[in-house]
Amino acid sequence: MIRQALTLDIRHDKAGSGAYGAPRGSRTHCGIDYHCTPGEPVLSPVAGEVTKLGYPYGDDLTWRYVQITDEKGENHRLFYVEPAVALGQVVNVGEAIAIAQDISERYPDQGMLPHVHYEIKTAGGEFRNPEKA
Repeated sequence: MIRQALTLDIRHDKAGSGAYGAPRGSRTHCGIDYHCTPGEPVLSPVAGEVTKLGYPYGDDLTWRYVQITDEKGENHRLFYVEPAVALGQVVNVGEAIAIAQDISERYPDQGMLPHVHYEIKTAGGEFRNPEKA
């Protein structure tokens, strides 16, 4: 459901704001958290190649992410999803790439709502706002 950029709201809950640039203690949020319904498909926001199927938390391999690299060399990462694609697979915009996980289960006492975190890292290694992509 990363048609999310078009139809789903940005997460704002007791755990904080899911907006790009929102404060996170000593750092800022480098992506956007879109509300999602756990178990529903996550659609690719970009055409490109699946270049990584990763784990955002080294201490807990429950949570996953998918990275798609576009033709400009930018890495589009969608966190808290169960991958439904293979490494090296070419995907198109709107194609199902994963199933949304319920990240609120990792933080049960924080009032966090289920969401998919979407971030873009340029070929030079800098983050940019997905809403301006």
